[in-house]
Amino acid sequence: MKKLLFIACLFVAISSSAQDFVDSIPAWFNNPPTSSKKFYGVGEGKSRSMGIADSKAMLSANLQIAEQVEPAKVKDIKSKSTSVDGKISEEIIQREILNVNLSDVRVVKKAYMQAGDTFTVYVLLEMKKKK
Repeated sequence: MKKLLFIACLFVAISSSAQDFVDSIPAWFNNPPTSSKKFYGVGEGKSRSMGIADSKAMLSANLQIAEQVEPAKVKDIKSKSTSVDGKISEEIIQREILNVNLSDVRVVKKAYMQAGDTFTVYVLLEMKKKK
């Protein structure tokens, strides 16, 4: 009886941690849901490491949600440099700044692809809109 219980627990643990491998880009990635009550964000990450690909996808999806919560502020940064012949040049770099606190972000779907030694992770996140 204990052996059967152990096998059942092991099966549940393995099946709950199994990744959803797909052969093509999931439909929900190109056409994410919309709602008046939730923000949605999709992300894609590629790497030779599945963990890094996953982190990139999560970062990208969180960024999409953050941009919906509050638009990015653009800041101009001026940079002056002097060349070897003494000419001074100035360039302006624009930086987008997001200062948003995301809370209760939930993974709705996640899919994995592997092509050779490269993993691609797709993720769909959602966050409830504040009232």
